[in-house]
Amino acid sequence: MLAGRRIVVTGASSGIGRALAVAYAGHGAEVYAVGRDAERLAAMARGTSRIHTVEADLTTATGRRAVATTIEHRSGAIDAAVHCAGLLGVPGVALAAYPEAEWRAVLEINLTAVQLLHQQLAPALDAGTSPVVIAISSTVGRMPRPGWGIYAVSKHALEGWVALLAAEWPQGRVYSVNPGGTRTPMRATALPREDPATIPAPEDITPLFLRLVHQAAPEPTGAVLEARDWTGRDPWEGIAPSADA
Repeated sequence: MLAGRRIVVTGASSGIGRALAVAYAGHGAEVYAVGRDAERLAAMARGTSRIHTVEADLTTATGRRAVATTIEHRSGAIDAAVHCAGLLGVPGVALAAYPEAEWRAVLEINLTAVQLLHQQLAPALDAGTSPVVIAISSTVGRMPRPGWGIYAVSKHALEGWVALLAAEWPQGRVYSVNPGGTRTPMRATALPREDPATIPAPEDITPLFLRLVHQAAPEPTGAVLEARDWTGRDPWEGIAPSADA
């Protein structure tokens, strides 16, 4: 269903980003998997020709340019960008006591890097077919909870970024997707006492993400969505195979 689609996934070294990169490639897409850990990226891509790894620190201009340059050298166009890269910060600390260094670091990767990478990718997206941008939101970005600090603030701001981009970019579609509680290293750090067996694995929440990058996905641009709503469902529900790329 995704044959011919070209997709950038950031934060692909682990967690949700890794699961999405593998899922997209498994459904026929050509994937640019971006992350900081070259060894993990290489291990993920082993055995498939559909995943192209890009080692890059997205908080730097050099790293962002590396992603754009890789795309330019291969095709010059992409059909989707899925922003999964993120930092948690210091959990359990109130805003009045939040350390400045961690505040700046989380804001840099969770929000600023998304915007600056989008600027690098905009020409390639505009050259793509029915282009899509997906930003990973969070429950605490939509309903802040005490102790989540800059992580909650950055995800709340990311929701605003999605809404503005959707209004400014009529030739594409933009979505905010909340994965909900997911079995990732970040979640384990934030909630160390939680039993991981009680929450979905990253692979369990891929259906909505698969659906949204299809060129015929019916969800309107600017939609604020919940990945949990599609757990266990057919991602191609209501999408005709003849409409795919």
